[in-house]
Amino acid sequence: MTMVENVRNGLLIGAAPRGDEGREPWFLDPREILRSVRQRWLTVLLPVLLFLAAAAAWTTFNPPQFTASTQILIDPRGLQVVKDGLTTPDPASDASLLLVDSQLRVLTSDDVLGRVVDRFDLAGDPEFLGRDSLLGAIRAEIQRLTGRAEPPADPRLKALRALRDRVGARRLERSFVLELGVTSEDREKAARLARGVAETYLARDAATRSDTTRKAGEAIEGRLAELRDALRKTEDKAQAFRAKHNIVGTRAQLVSEQQLTQLSDQLGAARAKALDAGARLRQIDGVLSGGPSDSVNEIVQNPTITSLRGQLAAAERLRADAEETLGRRHPTYQAALIQEKALRDTIAAETRRIAAASRNDYQAALSSARTLADTLERRKADALKVGNEFVQLRELERQVEANRTIYESFLVRARELQEQQRLDTSASRIISPASPPEKRIGPPTPVVFVAALVAGLGVGLVGSLALELLAGRVRSRRRLEGHLGRQALDAVPRAPWSLAAPAALHGEIGTTRGDGRYEVAVARLRHRLGAAFPGQAPLVVLVSAADDRAGKSLLARSLALSAAADRERVILVDADPKGTLTRDLAATPHRDLAATLRDGTPLADALVTLSSGLKVLPRAEGLPRGLAARLPDLLLCSGADLVVVDLGLVGSDVTTERLIADERLPALLLAASARRSRFSAIDRAMRGLGTNRRLRLVVTDAQPGE
Repeated sequence: MTMVENVRNGLLIGAAPRGDEGREPWFLDPREILRSVRQRWLTVLLPVLLFLAAAAAWTTFNPPQFTASTQILIDPRGLQVVKDGLTTPDPASDASLLLVDSQLRVLTSDDVLGRVVDRFDLAGDPEFLGRDSLLGAIRAEIQRLTGRAEPPADPRLKALRALRDRVGARRLERSFVLELGVTSEDREKAARLARGVAETYLARDAATRSDTTRKAGEAIEGRLAELRDALRKTEDKAQAFRAKHNIVGTRAQLVSEQQLTQLSDQLGAARAKALDAGARLRQIDGVLSGGPSDSVNEIVQNPTITSLRGQLAAAERLRADAEETLGRRHPTYQAALIQEKALRDTIAAETRRIAAASRNDYQAALSSARTLADTLERRKADALKVGNEFVQLRELERQVEANRTIYESFLVRARELQEQQRLDTSASRIISPASPPEKRIGPPTPVVFVAALVAGLGVGLVGSLALELLAGRVRSRRRLEGHLGRQALDAVPRAPWSLAAPAALHGEIGTTRGDGRYEVAVARLRHRLGAAFPGQAPLVVLVSAADDRAGKSLLARSLALSAAADRERVILVDADPKGTLTRDLAATPHRDLAATLRDGTPLADALVTLSSGLKVLPRAEGLPRGLAARLPDLLLCSGADLVVVDLGLVGSDVTTERLIADERLPALLLAASARRSRFSAIDRAMRGLGTNRRLRLVVTDAQPGE
């Protein structure tokens, strides 16, 4: 058979497999789930049987139950017989729903249910006291023998607990209606108890309202005298405080506070005026220091300076004309020059006068601002003193108003409650009386068994998947690729049992028993190796494993036998410390491998040739480390087409590690058994191998279709 497939080089460890980006975990793959179920079918079947047995026991020992229901309308508004009842009328709102939910708790309270127990004498009813059962008798006998027997319980308390368990109530959606249900083994009894609970609740609600109103009225009457005295005391205290401190003003603001506001406004205006005068003074001082005078309004708009500047301009023109026509030594030029200088001195003097006036204005503005600031500080001190007293007065007046309001409301309320306690203001009523039910409660028997079957299957499936996760075995190529994040080179099915026998080394792979799938898979793997490492002569293939010694040795043997069947020159090397191939071979070469490596003789002297044409290099006992380092050179010079080396487990011995580390040996296969290998061991092996680019993964014992 000839099969050639092109396979690209494998990815580095940790890289995602090609074409499998975003692959889901294996336990979300239906094919992997079915494989797990087949592997652990007993784990799936046992919960199903247990759940079906529990369903059968439940239908046998659970007596029929009947539930009668009644509906009660809870109107949160009540009957407004007088204005402002004890409970303020409230339209439909969340608060009203909370009120209805509170009444739901009252309906099923022990107070109401205890009165129902006494009304119907449930303390003597065997249904509510509990019938004797086999389990109860056994437990009582055990407690008696161990000296832990409990005193007999109160029959009324037992009946109350039983009734509490059989009563259920709920508020109907989007309504103020409560639905009450009572469960019993008798239809008529269930209806009687439901009516009794509803009637007892309404009677207790009316009695509670009347009693609460009476107590509230008595409490208010007792407080009226105290409130009257407290109001009088607070009024006297407020009036005395006002007279003592001579406080004048409205409730909103004192006279001193108004003065503070006016002084604050005046101080702001004075400070703004001082700032403006200071800015003008600085501009004029800049002109006196030699700066331009055109940027100062006080100088530009001054009429005297304007006239002097006109005269100065005329003098400058006269001087220029005299200089041009008469010369600088002429008396007219000298007179014009003197006149020009005099005008400039006059302008400077006028500018200094303006500066002096601005300085006086600035000093006056500063003085006014300081005076206002001092006055404001004094007024603040006075206002703080009066303000603290005014705050105390306002506090006293608030106490007066609060005491007066409370006293008046209590007085009115006391009169209303005296009349209200004689009236029933409740609007709650039964709108649907209880009637005997027609059908028993609970699901039909077929539904119970179907539910038990579904639940058992669910528990079994989850349990089988959980056990599979805890086992941590490879199981399939998909799981291994998803766990490691890289593709496997190939997957081969479980080998026929005849290949594991020692006699298989002397025969051909095609003559072994089986349907031929294993032989085809091995041939496909061999050709993929050739395509992955082209141009290698010889192609040295190292076969190792993480924890499956038998599987990797069988894979190495099968690869060699497959190549021998195709008339290739093949050498099978046993480098496993256990020496499985050597033991199965039961033959001795002409020359020991150690002597061959030491003397440098040809490798053919250490080989054993089988009838199938396969040449085997047996395991050398006690091979020195120095000679073991020469083994790769000997294999590369063997002249064979394919050299398959059966190594030990990864990290098991020095020879295995040296051969794996030798980069001249192109191919390294890591065999992982789908049945026996564990992810933990494979992870340790992958960490030991590191980023070995020659590494290829092969899954053995794979299921068909992998």
